[in-house]
Amino acid sequence: MDNGATRREMLALAAGGPLAATGLAATWHSAPASAKPPPPCPIRAPLDAIADRLLAHTPETAVYNGIPDAQLGGQSARRLDDYSPAGETAWRAALAQAERDIAPIRCGPEDKLAQLRLATASAILANANRSAAVPYGRINAFNFSGHVPYLVTQIAGPHIDTPNAMQAQQALSSPQAVDAWIAKLDSFPAAFKGVIEKVRADEAAGSVPPATLIARTLPVLDAFLAGPEDAHPLIVALRTRMDAARLDAHLRAKAEERAITALRKRARPAFEALRKQMAALLPRGRAEAGLWAQPDGDSLYAANIRALGDSPLSAEEIHALGLSEVARISAEMEALLARRDLTQGSIGARMDALARDPANLFADSDEGRAELLEYVRTLVRAMEKRYDEFLPSALIPHQQLEVRRVPVATEEGAPGGFYDGPSLDGSRPGTYWINLRDMNAVARFRLPTLSYHEGVPGHHTQSCIALGLGEAPLLLRIASFNAYQEGWGLYAERLAAEMGAYKDDPLGDLGRLQDELFRAVRLVVDTGIHAKRWSREQGVQYMRDVTGVAESRVVAEVERYMAWPGQALGYKLGQLRLLDIRERMMKAKGKRFSRRAFHGLVLGNGAMPLDLVEGEALRD
Repeated sequence: MDNGATRREMLALAAGGPLAATGLAATWHSAPASAKPPPPCPIRAPLDAIADRLLAHTPETAVYNGIPDAQLGGQSARRLDDYSPAGETAWRAALAQAERDIAPIRCGPEDKLAQLRLATASAILANANRSAAVPYGRINAFNFSGHVPYLVTQIAGPHIDTPNAMQAQQALSSPQAVDAWIAKLDSFPAAFKGVIEKVRADEAAGSVPPATLIARTLPVLDAFLAGPEDAHPLIVALRTRMDAARLDAHLRAKAEERAITALRKRARPAFEALRKQMAALLPRGRAEAGLWAQPDGDSLYAANIRALGDSPLSAEEIHALGLSEVARISAEMEALLARRDLTQGSIGARMDALARDPANLFADSDEGRAELLEYVRTLVRAMEKRYDEFLPSALIPHQQLEVRRVPVATEEGAPGGFYDGPSLDGSRPGTYWINLRDMNAVARFRLPTLSYHEGVPGHHTQSCIALGLGEAPLLLRIASFNAYQEGWGLYAERLAAEMGAYKDDPLGDLGRLQDELFRAVRLVVDTGIHAKRWSREQGVQYMRDVTGVAESRVVAEVERYMAWPGQALGYKLGQLRLLDIRERMMKAKGKRFSRRAFHGLVLGNGAMPLDLVEGEALRD
């Protein structure tokens, strides 16, 4: 996700998907036709048992991924995660136990697929437990943001993620599902009491979010509390989706009445209590932007670099790498700008001028936003028609992508674009969300590369291929490897250029390079803030000067890095690693090298650590 975003996890359907049928998911290194396949190593049962035990602590992860409610005792759709200090302690204990449980499992060298999956599962749990000694914040083993130091921010937390999932992801297609949805709304007071307890416990442990992030969070809470109850986004979503499911009219009316009562008497008072807590915390908010200022902040940041950047490099080395990439990409942009006779001023200033040119903008109106969304849908459909140019035929997805606007209630703190993967049961499609809060921040020439990253051949392609991994253990199907996933998204942007997507669109190619520059700058700013003690203003100024991206987006981006330390590193670190693996595979195979086969190796086994991707690509 650009951001992440994927919220954005590798998902899969039930057994029998296209890869399971062809056997391509198992390995891209075929055994001789005469070889008798060895019996499979029995890893699925123990790994599924581990996943079930973990998901009992994270029902919202189960709901987001579309895991059947009955699989987890029939209660996951009716409740939130336990965010209280006791709940977090129990969750961390379960993660530690899971790592102990998986350690004794062994598979012989004859079952390459089982070995690969076992190594992937071990990496999931290693990442989850890597920073467990740091008591504050929230660990999520199945989320791209890993260990976040602050539970409640302007970009994520139960106050954002839970309502969003209830609006878009949680099932509302049956009377039982509707009842569970309303029961969850009824449970907000108890759940948010736990959230408040956790915020207080973290402060007692010495961790207080930057004041800027607290201040940015208050309007998000206010948005939930604003407006008439029957027009609340949750109620509108309930009404619209029950209607789409063609549920009984009497049931719909009664359900809406119950939901409005729950919103008024329970959900909104829970948000009011959280807002009161965050407003009281604001005067004590830290002036420092970086994680270094928090207790054991250096240790947590190093753990996040390893887990989210999938890199052994130090913060200092990553900072230097970012500066090097900024210089390289800037030189390419200089050449393209010179061809347009744009030679005066910084690259950022020149790109800013191009972005402000009315010819490169959509109207700041409902009509302009509708036109932008339709333009993006056209880009996605065109690239979908070219799947056979870069994928083996057995991997070509058939699921279409939805393109939607980020909800107005949460757009202020949300990234410019991100992807939500389809549900495990196939009932919810993949969705590419675009933030249209500031139409001056979404110049037309930036939209192709954003669409290739979030859609095709990026996150949507990646997730849809994983839909065929239905025979894989559940633990792997809901796993997140940030550098793998976001690295592929950035690799996909470059792949589109290699395929000639910008042959007749030089401005679009400038937009692509500007976005790649943006990701290189992330290496500089993220490490600058969290390791080199940059201020928020220093990060904003550097990013603004170098990239020329609209200030509204830059501010939101830098504050995102403050809330999610290390997550933004995964894009460039992952892309560079994938390009290096591809180059080494080309040299090793010579004329036998196939780009389509390389992509099959990268995507055909789902999300995994990049060391395992390299091992698969370079194994004869």
